[in-house]
Amino acid sequence: MKKQNNDTALQERIQQEIDFDKLNDFCDHLTEAIQEIFRSSGLYFRIFSRVKSIESIAEKITRRQYGTEQNPKKLQDLVGIRVVLYYYDDLSICRDIMESTFQMIDEWSRTNRTANEFKATKINGVFRFPSEYFGLYKKELWELPIDTTFEVQFRTIFFEGWHEIEHDMRYKSLLSDEQFWKGSEELSRILNCVLANLELSDWSLVQLFDQLSYNHYKNGNWELMLKSKFRIRIDDNSTMHPEISALFDREHETALQFLECSRKDLIRELLKLDAANLNYNLIVKLLNNCFIHNEELEAIFTKLPEIREERNYQKTVFQRLDSSVLFHLELPLLHKETRTLESEFNNGASILFKWARFKFNSVFEDMPATLCSYRNKLPGYRIYFDYQPDKLAFSMKIDYIDSKSIGTLWHIHSYITQLEDRKLHFYHMTSRDMPNEISQHSTFVKPSFLTDLSTKVGLMDIARLSTKARFIVTENDFVQFHNLIEDPARKLPVIALLQQQKENSDEQGKESFGGYDMNTFTINGVRLAKVTGLYSHIYMLDQERISDFAERFSCDACQMPGAVCIFWPHDQQLPMEVYTQEMICAADFDFNHSVFHDQNISEKAFRHKLVQMMKDDNVMH
Repeated sequence: MKKQNNDTALQERIQQEIDFDKLNDFCDHLTEAIQEIFRSSGLYFRIFSRVKSIESIAEKITRRQYGTEQNPKKLQDLVGIRVVLYYYDDLSICRDIMESTFQMIDEWSRTNRTANEFKATKINGVFRFPSEYFGLYKKELWELPIDTTFEVQFRTIFFEGWHEIEHDMRYKSLLSDEQFWKGSEELSRILNCVLANLELSDWSLVQLFDQLSYNHYKNGNWELMLKSKFRIRIDDNSTMHPEISALFDREHETALQFLECSRKDLIRELLKLDAANLNYNLIVKLLNNCFIHNEELEAIFTKLPEIREERNYQKTVFQRLDSSVLFHLELPLLHKETRTLESEFNNGASILFKWARFKFNSVFEDMPATLCSYRNKLPGYRIYFDYQPDKLAFSMKIDYIDSKSIGTLWHIHSYITQLEDRKLHFYHMTSRDMPNEISQHSTFVKPSFLTDLSTKVGLMDIARLSTKARFIVTENDFVQFHNLIEDPARKLPVIALLQQQKENSDEQGKESFGGYDMNTFTINGVRLAKVTGLYSHIYMLDQERISDFAERFSCDACQMPGAVCIFWPHDQQLPMEVYTQEMICAADFDFNHSVFHDQNISEKAFRHKLVQMMKDDNVMH
């Protein structure tokens, strides 16, 4: 119990002292910088990064006893960057790049092994946080035993999968390696065979491409010779200039000089350039200028001004952003005779104001705690509240830039005000502007204050909206239901779920509500209402009302049990949509997240479809 309390206290201290949001931003900047350097070298690689989690930091500090008399050292891998390389000989190249770019701490940590031993190849190095990027952190440094350093780990692509297995099955194991394999020594031997094959694959791949480059040299395939020899990302549209190819065709000895050049030397020269466009002509030009000095080639390059060492930048063309509505609602508020309009107005306005303050007080630190007029703007943010209690009018407008998605702007506009009908009306719209190159996958954003507003004040669309489904049992219930559907002033769709059979059951595992077993409905309306009940009406009809329903809406009574019907608002001039039980049971997902769930997948799939239909209707009308 004492150890558990100590662990919890350490985790709380870590959370208080370290600003993880800003540390993640720093990690992103650092990763992008390293990625750009390696990309400019033409190397084939993948890069991954992470900021150590609170739990992982606490566990490692405790396990290694950092900052104690036994171990005065500090944790050094708060930020970790892993670079996965395609070729084994890139390990030394990337090690040199990192040493030349950042301030290194200590020496590289490498896999130690004897001639008869096989281990996964990896190289680890620790470097200081560059002040250029860490200055973005903007917080006093912590007093925890944690260095402001980051760890870089290089692996080859063959060993990447193996490292993941080793990390979970051996590194994080509480057993020693001898205990881990005790009684299964023959399996440990087989593991060494696996590792030996991985190491052989690393070595063989480089040898294979070296031999391939020589074969292309013998066959006079000069572009393929350079591609397989230097193994860098060359522009797919690149071609060798005909005069260079002709020279190589005449003088094979000159082509052989390029084949014998060092790959590491070429990459060093590429790193000296500013945003080089990697192509065959540039490779020949750099190697000739630095190492070969063939005068005929120099003369060719003199005549070819189009062979440049930098990318041809195009003029920036600005384009308009694409706008999309992500949530829209415009309805009267419920007015109870026991409450004054003034109190309902203040309740509603306070709900909106408190929601905005909770979200944006960290940006606008001077935002008042109580409802009032307020306006302010900062880079990337603008907020405006207009509170006029004498006119029963409150308006809220917020614009802000998305911190995660490049070039994306968000807009929120809400108001509560008394209109000519003397009723309080609520309006809300959330919209987004994005560059058209970015995926326009729609994001439905229902404001979180809407449930509060509905519960504490009430939203009306002829009938009061609710996150609870309404059951139509009596004839009077059905008359009210029918009147709602026929009312031309209705703004939101109505979904009617018809019971398939009358069966009350108390068996365990069956969800019941209002005396009904939800299995007697093809679609679970209780769950549907929780999601869409504030922008659509959800009704569940008892089996005894099905004949009334079929008669009033001119439906085939035989197809109605278990069916789902949608009534769109009158101004949309759309007919009622009917989905029979057979159609619902045939529903499935394009992408089935519940593939291994032992539940009614067709019900989930069709309910998901209904939700999406209601969302689409909300943002389109």
